[in-house]
Amino acid sequence: MKAARLHAAGDLRVEDVPSPGEPAPGWVRLKVTAAGICGSDLHNFRTGQWISRAPSVVGHEFAGEVTAVGAGVSQVALGDRVVADSRFWCGECPACRAGLHNVCATLGFVGEVCDGGFAEETQLPARLLLRHDPALDPAIAAMAEPLAVALHAVRRLSAPAAAPVLIAGCGPIGGLAALLLSRRSERPVLVADRNAARADLVAEVSGATVVDLDALPCDPNLRHAPDLRYAVDA
Repeated sequence: MKAARLHAAGDLRVEDVPSPGEPAPGWVRLKVTAAGICGSDLHNFRTGQWISRAPSVVGHEFAGEVTAVGAGVSQVALGDRVVADSRFWCGECPACRAGLHNVCATLGFVGEVCDGGFAEETQLPARLLLRHDPALDPAIAAMAEPLAVALHAVRRLSAPAAAPVLIAGCGPIGGLAALLLSRRSERPVLVADRNAARADLVAEVSGATVVDLDALPCDPNLRHAPDLRYAVDA
């Protein structure tokens, strides 16, 4: 099968590699149906900061179809459409047993400590998989990880119900945060980005208002500048 493997900083190769065999107990084999490129993938390619094993199949934002299950797997079944948790947590340490997978004692990331989704097939522990509606476009399902990040930020927002919220940065997570806020509340949503076209696109699809942060302190026409105390930095 084809796979994109990171050998070192700046050294990413599309190679022919053996397909995964039968999954071990608790593991699942997947046919990858769509994969996204995260900003951390680009950073790791440029700097090698998180290369802990090489070569490694990169990619942690992906969707797939279950093609084989190992012994003891009950969370998913053959043919299920799934997305992957990008965090590789053990499930056994005190933090994991308390549901705090983000502070697992041996926390790593898919595509780093194990092969990820930039391949035709891959294998992961069943505990890292979440099923999704098979009618959902895999390219949309693969956005589950950045959507989860945006949803977490929005849920942690402590602004009063009617207070405007500024999203600083209109990348994928910022854009998703704007969409979530526009659908979950009646509050004004403001967006800012140095890339005007990107800010305009997010404003168009979310109903947010674009603001120029450089103009706010000095533009005399802004007589009623919005209260920007509440922000999502994306």
